[in-house]
Amino acid sequence: YAHTNEFQKQSTFSLLTSHFSLLMKPPLTTDEALAKLEYFCAYRERCPKEVRAKLASLGVSRKDAEQIYEVLQTDGFFNEERFAMAYAGGKFRINHWGKVRIRMELRMRNIAADLIEKAIDSIDEAAYTALLQQLFDKKRRHYEGEEQARDKTAAALIRAGFEMELVFALVSREW
Repeated sequence: YAHTNEFQKQSTFSLLTSHFSLLMKPPLTTDEALAKLEYFCAYRERCPKEVRAKLASLGVSRKDAEQIYEVLQTDGFFNEERFAMAYAGGKFRINHWGKVRIRMELRMRNIAADLIEKAIDSIDEAAYTALLQQLFDKKRRHYEGEEQARDKTAAALIRAGFEMELVFALVSREW
């Protein structure tokens, strides 16, 4: 038992010293921060809000952060329109989100309203309707036999970000 206490003291001490050493790291130079941000932006599409948040998390001075931000933007490492288009397409195709949810998420990332609408409009209407039907069929089977299956199916589709009018029209037509 005494051995366990000693081990716990050692672990706590090593944990504290490792955290202290992280705090004592010298600040990044502008070139180091730029290199990190270039990698960060090259990994996947980023919105301006994410780039600014990453700069802040690296502890870069406000002046250097603004300079790095401008260089990254000028060099095309991030672009608000490109981000909006990629985000909308990816969330639709991969996550099966509806337009309402995609629009809301893009607003939360401070994307310009005209770019949000352009990204939403880029979603193929036939594919959108087909996905809604596919998800409806899946949820209908999932809730089959349950009390309030119809309501649960509609609620699931609305949570996924599909327009209420489309969902209710589909539910009333298919149920």
